[in-house]
Amino acid sequence: FGSISVHYNGREDMGVWCEMSGQGCRSFEDLSTLTNKWDDVFHFIHSNALHITRLDVAYDDHTAILDIKQIEKDTLEQRWIGLLRQADVNHSVRNDAPEGISVIFGSPQSKVRIRIYDKAAERNCEPGTHWVRVELQLRDDRALQFSKIPLSVGEAFSGVLLNYLRYVIPEDTDSNKWRWQMTDYWLDMLEVVTPIKIYTAPGMDYNVDRCREYVINQAGNAIDALIKIYGIYDFQHMIATRPTSPNPKYDRLVQQYRMNRLSALAGQYMT
Repeated sequence: FGSISVHYNGREDMGVWCEMSGQGCRSFEDLSTLTNKWDDVFHFIHSNALHITRLDVAYDDHTAILDIKQIEKDTLEQRWIGLLRQADVNHSVRNDAPEGISVIFGSPQSKVRIRIYDKAAERNCEPGTHWVRVELQLRDDRALQFSKIPLSVGEAFSGVLLNYLRYVIPEDTDSNKWRWQMTDYWLDMLEVVTPIKIYTAPGMDYNVDRCREYVINQAGNAIDALIKIYGIYDFQHMIATRPTSPNPKYDRLVQQYRMNRLSALAGQYMT
C-alpha cells in the first residue's frame, strides 16, 4: 500500500520485513499519526532490538546549490577527500532525455555508499528543471548507528556525509589535501559542519565516556550558546520537557551508571 510492503510467511525463522521505497517514505509521513514520525519509528526499532538492513537518506537540491557538471569535474580532478576510496563517474544518454551524470563513491559491497546524480535527467523533467540528489546508502550496522544519532535527520545526514566526503579547493602551497579548504557549494549544502562517525569497533559498548565525548565535541558549542542565552535553569527545563522520545540506549546508560555508583558506595561503606 502506498509503496510500503510488509513481507511475511515463508519459514518460521524468516521473521517479518518492512520495506519502504522513497514514495513509501512520503506515504508514511503523510498518513502516519505518530507524533514524531521517524524518531518514533527508530525508537520502536531500538527498543525491540530489530534490524535495519538498509537505510537511504537523501538531500534534494532544487535551488542550484550544486552543479552536477562541476561535481563531475572536481571528482575527475581528484578535488575531494574522504573515507571512500573508489569513485566512479557515469553518463547515461537516452534519445528522449538529456544526458544524465552520476558520481558514485564506494563499491556495491560497501556498507556506506554515496551517490550524487542529476535527478531531473533521470525523471525526464521539463528543460531547465534543477534537481540534483545527494544520497547516502547505509547498510547493516552503519544504518543502525545512523538511526541512533540524537539529531534531526538533516543534521545527521550532514554530519555523516561530511565524515565520508568533502569537496575541497586545491592549495599550491600545501600538498596535504586534508588541510585544503572546503568548497562553497559543499559547505552551503550542509546543515552542520562537524563530522559524525557511524562506525563502531566490534565489541565496543556505549559508555559514559563515549556519551560525554559526543555531547562535548559534537554539540558542545550549541549547548554553550543556549545556556548563555536562556540560563542554566531554563536550559535544564527545556531538556526535561523536550518533545523527543527517550532513547533506550541512554536509559540503560543512566541505569548502569547508577548501579556502578551504588556498588562503589557500598564498597566504601563495607571498607
